[in-house]
Formats: sequence, structure tokens, C-alpha cells
Amino acid sequence: MPTMAAINETGDWDKHPKGASRGMKIPNPDGVALKRASRRPTLFGEGSIYAGADPQGDLVSQADRSDTFLQTGKRNANYENTFKMEPDTTFKVKAIESLVNNILAERLKDVPYDPLNCKNLSQELAAVIMDKIKALAIKRYKLVAVVSLGSLKEQPGMQFGSRCLWNKQTDSFVSIKYSNASLFAIAMVYGLYYE
Repeated sequence: MPTMAAINETGDWDKHPKGASRGMKIPNPDGVALKRASRRPTLFGEGSIYAGADPQGDLVSQADRSDTFLQTGKRNANYENTFKMEPDTTFKVKAIESLVNNILAERLKDVPYDPLNCKNLSQELAAVIMDKIKALAIKRYKLVAVVSLGSLKEQPGMQFGSRCLWNKQTDSFVSIKYSNASLFAIAMVYGLYYE
């Protein structure tokens, strides 16, 4: 008995192995002919996700099934890399310095030093600073904001340092110091050009 043969509709052996893949009956060891499942003939056939849909109607492709497309009817634009090696605008040191200084003065004006609260307060300040800087729309820069808080009474002489690997033509940082009657704050904002 040939292994690749199949039984055609009349019960005769089909000599072409292609017949087995076209929905023909295939014998099993018990002698009962089995019918192999055939592929779905169309996109709109039974069991399809488009079953009952009008083949001439408007279909939305899988790429267009985003929330933005469904709400606005517009596709998201994916842009290729520009491979720009220099920024259109540089990191705005003076604008960021005055912005961060205003945030620290506004938020820490009458705040007493509390070692239990300083961790959360420094994280909140860093988040507020990042939000305000992002509103400046400095394009193609990765931004990092770090805020450190400490007590003026327990300050035996602190030094802050940082190390960064960057391009000195495009990357920059801002360091702002603020103090009130009981605490000091140092905010450092880094702007790294992202090619």
C-alpha cells in the first residue's frame, strides 16, 4: 500500500500525493476512510472573524486597530530616524535654572525638615520639575532630574558629585541650590541629546 496515496471520492486510490492535501479521504489502519480538513476558501467564510461581513464593505486593517485610530479616524505616523548629529535647539540652561529655582522656592518656602518626609518630598519635587521641563518641549533630549534634601542643623559639610558620560557640545546640566530656615535642597537636571 503506498504511503502518500489517498482515496478519491469514488473510493479508488489516487496516485497523486497532491490529492491528500486537497480535502480527500485518507485511509487509517482500521480501513475507515477519513476526510482531511480543507482550508477555509475565503476570508469571509464560516468561522472567520469577518463572518457575515460584507466583502465589499469597509474593513479596518489590524495596523489601524489602535485607540487613536478608532477615536479620531487618523493613523499614527511612524517616522524614520533622521540621524541628526546636532540638535536644532540646545539645552536651555537659563530657562531651566529659573524654572527649577521658582519650583523649589514655591514648594519649600515654609517646609520644616523632617527626615521621614524628605524621601517622598524629594521624589515629588523631581516629578514636578520633570513635568515643567517637559512642557518647554525640548526636542530630542533625554531629561533626568534628581532632588536631594537635607537638614541645615545636621550639615557637617556635605559635598555632592556626579559622573556622566556625554558629549560636551550637546549635553548639559543645571544645578540649583535652595535653603530655608531648616533644610536645604539641591536639584540637578541633566539634558542628554538623543540622536
